[in-house]
Amino acid sequence: MNIHLAGVTLASICFLGFAYSSDSEAATRKMYDSELCYTCNTGNALSFAKKYEPEITCYDDGGPFDRNYSQTCYSSPKNVLIVNAVTKEKWLYKLSHPNQGGWRHELTNNLQAVIQAVPRYANDLVDELSKSYDAWGRATTKVSQEYNSSSMQSTLGIDTSIIRQQALSENNCENEAITRAAKLAFDDRTRTTLRRRAENELIEEYGSLGAAFETTRVTQFGFKIGLGGVGFKNQVEYVPRRRMIDVEFYDEINGNHRVVYNLEFSDDIRMDLNKDMTKFAGITVRYLRESPASLNQVSNCVLETLNIYRKASVKSSDTSGGGIDLPPATGRYPSRSSGGGQGGESCTWTFYDPWGEVLFEMEGGCP
Repeated sequence: MNIHLAGVTLASICFLGFAYSSDSEAATRKMYDSELCYTCNTGNALSFAKKYEPEITCYDDGGPFDRNYSQTCYSSPKNVLIVNAVTKEKWLYKLSHPNQGGWRHELTNNLQAVIQAVPRYANDLVDELSKSYDAWGRATTKVSQEYNSSSMQSTLGIDTSIIRQQALSENNCENEAITRAAKLAFDDRTRTTLRRRAENELIEEYGSLGAAFETTRVTQFGFKIGLGGVGFKNQVEYVPRRRMIDVEFYDEINGNHRVVYNLEFSDDIRMDLNKDMTKFAGITVRYLRESPASLNQVSNCVLETLNIYRKASVKSSDTSGGGIDLPPATGRYPSRSSGGGQGGESCTWTFYDPWGEVLFEMEGGCP
């Protein structure tokens, strides 16, 4: 996919110079298990390294209940690099098991760790990785601050001439905070603009990576990078919230709303809605999906606005022949009459993602 930003085709430079090499090419590198950590220090770095204990392979002679049952186990030494992402301190350990050829417990109970000097090429690569993480943090923080401003949020109102070709509903939701939150969460054009804004900011913060990495996959929860004869793989201990885009919408009437995106970058930026932190009417998307039976009613504007972007089926609590049972569709809105719908009853609105899977459920007025 080509993305044109300020005259630059990101695909043509493999997203800021990040590119992929084949598995065979990566196999020629000396690979280190590594962890970027935020609470590690000289006193506890070894405990971080021990999480990457060498894998043990065992060969059994006979069954476990045989009188002459025996077991021989082996492992290969592993280099583990621990890096404090704040202080940039580094600790390289060589982990190994004595008693090769012994029983499994004879290896696992005797893990050895020997501190090593960090080679220059590994030191340079981890410095570049830390630099990229710092730039990514600054970029997402700036974008979050920008989208939390009232001036930016004022641009997220509903364009009724484009989104709804029908008469406006009687709920008058066009200037509600929920309209802005839903648009940022579910409108494709708005999401694309946000993602491109993050890409531009990362370019501005880091500059061109050029040939900084030959192979890379750096995400919220892990990384695999390589350059020349060395490569790192594994994870980060903790990803600060600044590596998310976090936007809050204050709404005293409906309950505050919050839209949070997880951002990852490799050959492209991937942006996924964080279901545990994104909230509509003060309730997380995860909770809405998993606990629909315990929901309180939400306002008409919440239901109406979400239904602009996501299909919803609507079913009333009335199980008699006159009850409401509508298939998935967009463009519905609840009545402003007391309780909504026929006889003041309430309805369950089941919203679906673009692939037809249930996204969440809400209780409120009926169409």
